[in-house]
Amino acid sequence: MIVYFANRKMEVLGQASTSLPSGIRIKEDVKTEDVETGVATFSCRIPFTRETKKRAEQYTETGNYILRNNEDEHEIYTIIETEINTDNQDIYIYAEDAGLDLLNEVLKEYEADKEYFLKEYAETCLTDSGFEIGINECTEKKLKLSGRSEETATERLLYIAGQFECELSFSFSIKDMMVTHKYVNFYKQRGKDNGVQLRLNKEIDKITVKKTVANLATCYLCTGASQDGTDIPTTLDGYKYDDGDFYVDGHYLKSRNAVERWGRYAWSNEPNKLDGYEGHIVKMFTYDTVSQEELCKQATDSLKKVCNAEVNYEAEITEFTDSIKIGDTVNIIDDMGELYLSARILKLEKSVVDHKNTVTLGDYLIKESGVSEKVEALSAQFAIEAKKRPFYTWIAYADDKFGSGISLNSDGKYYMGIAENQIVLEADISRPEIYKWTRIKGEEGESGQDAILLRVVSSRGTVFKNNAISTVLSVTIYYGSERITNIQELRETLGFNYYLEWYWKSLDDESFGVISSSDNRIGNNGFTFTLTPEDFNAKVDFLCNLMD
Repeated sequence: MIVYFANRKMEVLGQASTSLPSGIRIKEDVKTEDVETGVATFSCRIPFTRETKKRAEQYTETGNYILRNNEDEHEIYTIIETEINTDNQDIYIYAEDAGLDLLNEVLKEYEADKEYFLKEYAETCLTDSGFEIGINECTEKKLKLSGRSEETATERLLYIAGQFECELSFSFSIKDMMVTHKYVNFYKQRGKDNGVQLRLNKEIDKITVKKTVANLATCYLCTGASQDGTDIPTTLDGYKYDDGDFYVDGHYLKSRNAVERWGRYAWSNEPNKLDGYEGHIVKMFTYDTVSQEELCKQATDSLKKVCNAEVNYEAEITEFTDSIKIGDTVNIIDDMGELYLSARILKLEKSVVDHKNTVTLGDYLIKESGVSEKVEALSAQFAIEAKKRPFYTWIAYADDKFGSGISLNSDGKYYMGIAENQIVLEADISRPEIYKWTRIKGEEGESGQDAILLRVVSSRGTVFKNNAISTVLSVTIYYGSERITNIQELRETLGFNYYLEWYWKSLDDESFGVISSSDNRIGNNGFTFTLTPEDFNAKVDFLCNLMD
């Protein structure tokens, strides 16, 4: 990753990178996108030496811009805060994409005199900031928003988006290192649902489940905007609504199911007798409307979200694809934990240096079985068949990823193919298309510079007495002059899609079986494999392959 630093006139001062062999370097980078605020942030540390300190300070002056290209998108951030640490000899940078143009712009008090479209409200916030309306998916609704006190342009834009039930983002158009347009975008909902599936111990390293009742409520005291010509706010008093669970009671909107589960009852001195208090957990709800119907609708939608414990899922994605965007809906699968989660990405944190990608998921729909009824039936049928007969894994070798020159002999072959869950023992090489092909040998480059060699070494040799086998198998990969001993070095050298996979074959087996990446004997993301006497009762062969 390369970023460029520019001054307030957008004159490029210099650059920093995560991988270039010389110049200013970047470490501990984190880009964060958040659906709630619509603002993207970027932070990192810039190490310096005595020779580069002055230059690094000049690049990272507060108020300067950071330009970063990300695939087909251009990112621009304003440096909001810096911190120079002379002990660590680095500069910490915190930057936001909206920047000073909107973050520090304080708007005067405002109250609408009639109903306006979202675009008309938004334009009053942009004035001379240089921002303009980009994408606007809310063009039909008109609202009359109530008075607002002094606040920043960013705060008011977020308020306007919330009242129109939209989500906000900022984007930029850059040509020849010059910003040509700055946009504020309004979406009905950011992101897409492309059916992306992420599995634990494959694309996902770990899942953290966070639950809280800190914001829980079973009842809202609802108020709307003031009636015309008065200071009296709109309420639900006199409005009739009851869907069996949520119902209006005077000024309040209540949930029967929520209070039954979460209600805090006040007991009288008489044993086992309630004092008549319903025990609702009450919170205020305000929405800018003079319509009781609209106030009730918005309150109901909001109360549905807070009348149960909030659950967020944090997942660390090991195999990240740029096709996954903030706001997207993805499917998280944990076969061992019997979890199948369809959830929306509400927060996305990406680090190029650490190869770490963390998503916070919400707006969830938990499916207990994890599969549809039809797939569940097929799974049950498969389990029955599996008990009746064994399944085999076939391994073959070929000249290319299409299976050309397929053979059971690996001599001179560049690719290995695996076909799992076969019902006969002997491998069939008449159908190369059923194998999943992976390159296992590098191209023959000049002086062997492009060759890839994987070597497995046992910490206690290869001969053991009386089955007293206790050793650690360690993997080292040689790529030209590079020596790779961990997953970070592997991804930096060969790419993010590469990983190690272990196989085993006992004395009576004809083919290798795959060892799950969740096996507790595998460490360091496959670069170590620990063996103990309990792992053997006969001869066992182990195989490690580099996969992509």
